[in-house]
Amino acid sequence: MVTWTADDTFSLDGTTFVCRPVARRFRSSADELCLLKAPWEVDWYEQFLAANAPRRIFEIGTHEGASAALFAALARPERLVTVDLRPEPASALEEFARRRGLDDVIRAYGAVDQSDVARLAEIADENFGSSPLDLVVDDGSHLVEPTRAAFNCLFPRLAPGCAYVIEDWSWAHSGLGDLDGWADRRPLTAFVFELVLATASAPAVVKGLHIGKNYVVVERGTEHLDPESFDVTSCYGPRGASLLAEG
Repeated sequence: MVTWTADDTFSLDGTTFVCRPVARRFRSSADELCLLKAPWEVDWYEQFLAANAPRRIFEIGTHEGASAALFAALARPERLVTVDLRPEPASALEEFARRRGLDDVIRAYGAVDQSDVARLAEIADENFGSSPLDLVVDDGSHLVEPTRAAFNCLFPRLAPGCAYVIEDWSWAHSGLGDLDGWADRRPLTAFVFELVLATASAPAVVKGLHIGKNYVVVERGTEHLDPESFDVTSCYGPRGASLLAEG
């Protein structure tokens, strides 16, 4: 259970988590983890994980491991895989797992580009085999093409009724879109629009969406999907595609 000790700080299972925006982040340790989420997001995840009780979790975007540690402490999954583009290991997460005897529960992989679907599939197969995923959390690139590539790979691996969470989809509409390096990026909103179209046109694939300020929660439908060939763009027709056309 999360116990708040200050406006931006809480304790969970003997570990201190400090919520900070990116501009005020600090280096995490196993005793004090810097969590790049707002306090309300922590409350949201606490409720969400309690309601869904995922046993097999795949996270994209480890950073220093605070969110993976949070998910592990709240959900107590049988396996949590987290991948990140950075090659260096998340040492704070490694120590967190070692102290709690979670070395065989938390598996962290570096130097993984979420666009590399062959690598994502290899990691998923290695850790979960034929067992379906219960939750995917994408807190990776926040860009359209890499997000779609990872979704096409991992969404078919979810169990029906389970959730694929895409974080920070609204960055282009909340100030980050004005930052250097992001102003010319295609907003992730475009991919959210694709998911809306898929929900309308193929509800057996995308059963529904919950869209909030920072999160899109995509509910998996019951239709069998081939992870090798699935493409969300096939879930809507020319009329929907015309709505997405730029210009």
